[in-house]
Amino acid sequence: MYFPDMGEECMVGAGPGLRAVGWLDIEHPYTRGTVEPAFLEALQRHVKTAWAPLVMAGPHFCQFCAEKPRGGAGNVWIPSEHHLFIAPELIVHYIADHGYRPPDAFIEAVLACPAQGSPEYFERLRPFRHLTEWPPSE
Repeated sequence: MYFPDMGEECMVGAGPGLRAVGWLDIEHPYTRGTVEPAFLEALQRHVKTAWAPLVMAGPHFCQFCAEKPRGGAGNVWIPSEHHLFIAPELIVHYIADHGYRPPDAFIEAVLACPAQGSPEYFERLRPFRHLTEWPPSE
């Protein structure tokens, strides 16, 4: 499912503070380039331990892998000071295997984001709870 990078909606939320990142498909061009290993490692940690306020039925499949498509069903939520970035878990595959380069603002947010599920993480999410359907845990 495609949503443009830095767009204000994706499959699990919408609004002026939300930013979609990495929702690629074969019919839309995407930014290519390299990323620092430290960023990719941090993103992999976030994806591996991603806190999921919503679970969507069914995986997303990489449309760029013709012979053996990769799939993933999760999303990763990365709060920053001004935005809540939401990306599919396939973002790691898109970066590592297809040369996708996410926006710099997302890269900076991933590197600054506290561990998924930590009190600091939930505190950073608090200003964005109106952008999604997830109920805040009090």
